[in-house]
Amino acid sequence: MRREDPVRTGPLQAPDFSSLAGPMNDVTAVPETPPLSRERFAGLLDAGTSVERRCLLYELTGGIPGWLATLAPLTDPELRELARTGLFPGPLPQHAREPDRLGPVERDVVRAAAVLGDPFDPALAAAVARRGAAAVLPALDVLAERGVISPHTVGTPLFRFRHPLLRAVVYARIPPGARIAAHARAAEVLDETGAEPAQRAVHVARSAAPGDLSAVRLLADAADHVLGSAPERAVEWLRAARRIAPFDTPPALRRRLVLALWRAAERVGDHRLCRELLPELGDLEDATAVAELRARLAIDLGRHDEARDLLTAGLRAAPEDKAPPLRLRLALLAAVRGELPAVRELLAEDRGPEAAAVVALAGAVAGHTADYRAGAAAAAAFLRAMDAAALAEHVETVVRLGWAAHVAEDFSAAAGLFARGVRAARRAGRSGALPRLLLGHACALLALGRLAEALRSAEDCEARASTLHRPDLAGFARLLRASALTWRDGCPRTGAAAAAPATVERLWWAVLPPEAGRRPPGNEDHDGPGGSGGPGSRDGDDGPGGPGSPAGPISHDAPGAPGSPGSPGSPGGLEGSGVLEGSGAGVPRIAPGRRARDLYARAEAVDDGLALPLLREAASGFADRRMALWEGHTRLLLAQRLARAGELSAAAEEAGRAKALAVATGSGRLRRLAIDQQRAIGGRRPRVGAATTPALSVRESEIVRMVRLGMPNRDIADTLVISVKTVEAHLTRIFRKTGVRSRTALAAAAAGGTAPG
Repeated sequence: MRREDPVRTGPLQAPDFSSLAGPMNDVTAVPETPPLSRERFAGLLDAGTSVERRCLLYELTGGIPGWLATLAPLTDPELRELARTGLFPGPLPQHAREPDRLGPVERDVVRAAAVLGDPFDPALAAAVARRGAAAVLPALDVLAERGVISPHTVGTPLFRFRHPLLRAVVYARIPPGARIAAHARAAEVLDETGAEPAQRAVHVARSAAPGDLSAVRLLADAADHVLGSAPERAVEWLRAARRIAPFDTPPALRRRLVLALWRAAERVGDHRLCRELLPELGDLEDATAVAELRARLAIDLGRHDEARDLLTAGLRAAPEDKAPPLRLRLALLAAVRGELPAVRELLAEDRGPEAAAVVALAGAVAGHTADYRAGAAAAAAFLRAMDAAALAEHVETVVRLGWAAHVAEDFSAAAGLFARGVRAARRAGRSGALPRLLLGHACALLALGRLAEALRSAEDCEARASTLHRPDLAGFARLLRASALTWRDGCPRTGAAAAAPATVERLWWAVLPPEAGRRPPGNEDHDGPGGSGGPGSRDGDDGPGGPGSPAGPISHDAPGAPGSPGSPGSPGGLEGSGVLEGSGAGVPRIAPGRRARDLYARAEAVDDGLALPLLREAASGFADRRMALWEGHTRLLLAQRLARAGELSAAAEEAGRAKALAVATGSGRLRRLAIDQQRAIGGRRPRVGAATTPALSVRESEIVRMVRLGMPNRDIADTLVISVKTVEAHLTRIFRKTGVRSRTALAAAAAGGTAPG
């Protein structure tokens, strides 16, 4: 935690910065290079750097590698604190010093600016530094020339530090006493100008003396003002208000502080602070309200049985006007179990967006399409009418509706909902909801085959979940990240593919590679794609053709669920995690994607004659759900079975479609397997000139002759007055007809007189 400034107990002196002049290492020497992409920035870090630390370093440096040396000595908790407050939590690193060779006026101005924060008004900086405007304006020119500050925007008299870390370094160099005095002076000047409480609160929180009741009220007012846009700041101000509040604080004000702090802590995901406040809330609130708060916390932490007991007891004792929130929470717990009748009964009189989303979730989990669609349509209509600020107040509704869409295999709708929720939560500082939103976003994107975006969301989720001390959500994010990397790269792991946890696969079957979580073929009595007994690899399964099948181009080199600490490793790993508000329920049996998955599994265990129609139907089902990765893998297996059956042209067509899907999704793994399959098919074709080789068209024959002459595709296109893509398409057909694999082989065959046409 950040070190608190010493409490002021006597009269303040005007801040005096002039006594601190002396030689220091100049942080303005950090080169202001263009920011790197996340991928290039990560390449500068050690291979063992955690995802959370990598994301924190990127966020704090803005992608500028020159600032890494300043942050390298900090621990992960210190980096979190710096990201949260913008202040160094401990001693400043020895090599990170404020700008050197500054005169006393420039030093006073830059430190006053660091106290005021970005952007700052030069007039306020002059007042805090107790310097006249005639001296401050030239000092600003010097600071701008040195690269310490720059104009905030064109046309305004505001300035800002060149980099947030530069401001943090300068602020950290101010002695604690001078810092308190500077904040007190800033609060005084802002009060004289009639500034709003939110503008004065940061300075009051860092300078007010214990027992100052007017400061407590100002901080409470300011926290109310920023709760919807910056709840982390509200937490800081309310904690300061409680610290300086006198022992005889009026009960109404004390209750206001505790409830506001609970709301702010819940928004930022600080469950520890919420737990600390519960005993005090029990003394200040009625039993019904406390029961609802306790249940909300229990649900967030995955303690669903405890939450159900609290809500049931609270509902029995609650007056009718206070019962709806309790019913809504109970309905949510019933929805994730697919208990649709109970949900209908509890929400019979509720027509709000939260209730509609819960009905949609219950319908999706239970497999009742009509209820899912009705609830989803009603909730979506509410959400579409909201602007970003209003949507931020309903991010939990977005989470429930997004997972409902995902379970119902409406992946495009789920991705859109989660993306909008992420934007609203970030804008409003709702960091407590971000891990679940990002997790849903990554899951939906991965189901759709948008690998690069899914990987970014999964990494962001893992970093934020780790910051909030949620190893369960971080573990699921690692599972998604491993799946995305497997689809993208096909990185092998040691040993056989491990089985994915059963409850994870029931929800995320659409994003796991086919090798993860296989169920025994022919087992129809299962409650999820992984089977009731949990998925497992089949003994002797050395290829997609089943046990003992000849080795084919589709190799099973994908990892299963990661076994690193924090990853879900038990059948109960998903329940109580907060991912789907604790659901381990399965995907509806009637869903096209689910049926396609079952067809795929059945096709693996039967001979080619029976497998071909199953695989064609499975590929169509995956295409209907826009599940590009699974469709591509299915078409690869179909191509292999067609080739074994001697249908080489159809096999080549399916392999080509799989390759196109691999390119569209960025799946290097699928692309490699598709190319291997195409080579295997080409190896079984008759050589060029055989009687079975289809004749080339006139245009194809022209292109063959030009290839023999060594003309590149561009010259061929110019000669024939067609596009390069058309030339490439003709060559693809020529290769398929002639059975050759390259332009060189085609030219050699044509030179030998064996090419048709």
